[in-house]
Amino acid sequence: MRQKIRRILLYTSLFLFPITLNYLSPYVSIDGAFAGVLSGSALMFLLLFLSGVFFGRAWCGWLCPAGGIAELCQTVNPKPANRKRLRIVRYAIFTVWFGVLITGFVLAGGIRGIDPFRLTERYVSVDEPVRYIMYYLVLGLIFVLDLTLGRRGACHGVCWMSPFLNAGMLAGRLLHLPQMRIRAKQEDCIDCKKCNQKCPMSIDVNAAVRAGSVKSYDCILCGECVDACPKQVLSYRKRAQ
Repeated sequence: MRQKIRRILLYTSLFLFPITLNYLSPYVSIDGAFAGVLSGSALMFLLLFLSGVFFGRAWCGWLCPAGGIAELCQTVNPKPANRKRLRIVRYAIFTVWFGVLITGFVLAGGIRGIDPFRLTERYVSVDEPVRYIMYYLVLGLIFVLDLTLGRRGACHGVCWMSPFLNAGMLAGRLLHLPQMRIRAKQEDCIDCKKCNQKCPMSIDVNAAVRAGSVKSYDCILCGECVDACPKQVLSYRKRAQ
């Protein structure tokens, strides 16, 4: 039941993506930065950071529009993605766009205002071909990467949101704040490795079980490993680091 609810939420988020696209857009954040304005997109990234402090990357596993695409694509290509290599690409992309964002605010003389609705007056529509084409280019890129690179290939390789969540996770751990994670009773593990087979992020969950909890910054708290475990070794727990 948990996985059915999770997939319904992801598919609903994907369905609403034409409306929410501008609130998740790096371009909108950069446009606002050069005007000295915190746009709705920038505020959304700030909320993702704060979410990461307490809930890790639960956004990725339960609410991200790209997660809906990933769920569809992994039925076609269920192979694990090369997390380490793709992570380098992801952070290289993030470093460039975040650097441009900061440069924009510096050149604008800092933050001079907040406009949650900046560049959100119009959504994806056939009467504006550029927006329409860009929307489907984004969807197409995610589909292609997920289909060719393996499970959640786009998440590992090009996601511009996960670094904010990971930064929030790191901040929460450094401050020893309660943070949601998957804990494990390693003494009950029978090494069936069904958790590894089910993990959409290609994490070696079985190895993490031996350490007592899944601490990987790639964990999206989807609960696939929890539901797959025949011995109920894994469970959700919110704890201070």
